[in-house]
Amino acid sequence: MKTLAVIYNHNMPEITDSLWESLKPYERDDYDLILIDNGSKPEGKSKYTTHETGQNTYFGGALNVALQFFLESNEYDSLLSLNNDLILQGPNFIKTLREEMFKGDYKIVSPCVLQVNSQCKWKYMHCWNTNGTRDVKWVDFQAPLLHKDFIEKINQYPDELIYGWGQDVLSGIICEQEGWKVGVVDKCPLIHHSAQTYKEGKSDLDLTTYCRNAENGMFSYFQNNKLTEKFNEFRHLSSNYNF
Repeated sequence: MKTLAVIYNHNMPEITDSLWESLKPYERDDYDLILIDNGSKPEGKSKYTTHETGQNTYFGGALNVALQFFLESNEYDSLLSLNNDLILQGPNFIKTLREEMFKGDYKIVSPCVLQVNSQCKWKYMHCWNTNGTRDVKWVDFQAPLLHKDFIEKINQYPDELIYGWGQDVLSGIICEQEGWKVGVVDKCPLIHHSAQTYKEGKSDLDLTTYCRNAENGMFSYFQNNKLTEKFNEFRHLSSNYNF
């Protein structure tokens, strides 16, 4: 069994190509790498595209496409979902995440995140310079590694979260309900440029509209499902975390 690693692209071929090139040479027997184009214009497609949605399904839709692809295959024990605006050291990146997941019996693990210009809002995600994996309630979804058990439980994320906000906390809530562990791997860092597709004007939505739509969908979902209290608890824990 191995990991299905998925990169998503929407009109940002240069950074997408760079991320692909940092991982593809190390695609040994522990992972397969695919690249989903999420409705790019012809000139915005990566030269490494392996799959296409045909239209912009936003982050939440593309993630559901990856989950469906995973569920239709019997080859994989985990799914690594990768934003395209990441910089990482590829040789042992996925190997390390896999080792930490399976030796520690985690259902979700994430690299720690160094963010360009300003530190990541969620202190859970900072690099705390440990030599292993820190137990947390949830992880931000720049590059989560999801265990097969978790994927079979969630199957697809709700349509209300199409813009890609809320999947992270919802996943943590589900893991808490199931008694499953979630962790951040400090010895596996990455750099995140954050929302480059929107900041560069490459989407059909500007950044302000995207954030408003994503926020409205997220808050409505948690309120309608009576999860607002747990949602607020998890976000408070992450923003005030101190190892």
